[in-house]
Amino acid sequence: MSIAKIPELWKSLWQKLAAWPDLHAFRAALAIWALVGVIVFTIVAIDPMGRSATKEYQNASTRWWQEKNIYKGKNNYLYLPQWAMLYTPFNVLPRPLGEPLWRLVCLGTLGFAIWTAARHLAPGKAGAILLVASVLVLPSALASARNGQVNMPLAGLYLLAAITLARERWHLTAILLAVTLALKPISIVPILLCGVLYPRLILPLILWLAIMFGTAYCHPNSQFVTGQYQAFFDKLTNSAANPTGHTWSDFAGLLKSFSLSLPDRINFLIRIGAAALTFGICLLALRTKDTVRRTLTVMLSAVIYLMLFNPRTETNSYVILGVFIGLLGAWEGLVRKNHAAAAIWVLFALILGLENYGGYIYYFTNLWLKALVTLALGIWLAVRVIRLPRGESAVFSPAPAHNG
Repeated sequence: MSIAKIPELWKSLWQKLAAWPDLHAFRAALAIWALVGVIVFTIVAIDPMGRSATKEYQNASTRWWQEKNIYKGKNNYLYLPQWAMLYTPFNVLPRPLGEPLWRLVCLGTLGFAIWTAARHLAPGKAGAILLVASVLVLPSALASARNGQVNMPLAGLYLLAAITLARERWHLTAILLAVTLALKPISIVPILLCGVLYPRLILPLILWLAIMFGTAYCHPNSQFVTGQYQAFFDKLTNSAANPTGHTWSDFAGLLKSFSLSLPDRINFLIRIGAAALTFGICLLALRTKDTVRRTLTVMLSAVIYLMLFNPRTETNSYVILGVFIGLLGAWEGLVRKNHAAAAIWVLFALILGLENYGGYIYYFTNLWLKALVTLALGIWLAVRVIRLPRGESAVFSPAPAHNG
């Protein structure tokens, strides 16, 4: 096969996918998720703690109910007490059952979120969108599916929150965002962003965040709970906010990879400036007429900021961005039929799964390539939002008229 034929074959692949009956595509997507679920369940059931990130969840859950400090050490457990509570059902079950069940919850949340977004973006092609987006998100999702990190359900909940926000389901959006905060403190970024941009969300957010924080007092010892909240705050504002070493896949890690380390104070100022820029871009994105595309742009902006400027971004964290990349690739290839753009999104999806390729590729690209791609994506999105006329969409743009 000559190289000259590759564009033609690429176009033909997308044409065949677009022509496939949507129900068949939906069933194929379900089969893929089921296959991945069975494989992950089996692997984890055989070796529950092999390559697992859930040991800290287990320890925190056990210590919480034993009235022992769950915030021991410099790193270790860096979440709210609510996550220790939520993980309890998986912790009390035997490891060969509880651990794989948690992985199935992660996979199910992500798959359901993609399906929900596909139905709202393209009802007539929802099955095909689900199929392609699922294939594209898997490279960035497999590591989290194996080790049980909260990144997968977090990615799904961010996407679901964007859809419910577009439909003005204020209380459901607030509930979803409150759960994301329980899963990971970095969720304060999309919570604040959505609250400021959508004033009608403020009161539901206050209500459900108060309920979420209050659930910790289901513990029989209220003084212990209050002490743990103080310990969490101390840890979050001290050691957790200033991690050391070159082990993080954020903007600072990108610079360190090229021997361009900056002082902590400068990095902090960069984060503040990037936060202001993100907020400005989201304000401009509110001009988008279509509510779904508008909220997806806002949430994508928040996720890009989190990947680049959360000082504890790990290489596995990029599944949170990967779900948006997968949807964008499916949209460009199946709806807009922009096969060149689809190829770029597919390449991005593959890059976000670099940890799966092992050997030289992983070690050469770790800690900088994902951040570099995300930086390029952020610049592209900012330029798109700024330059587009009022009412038009920066992401998931409607198909040209001649494409139907």
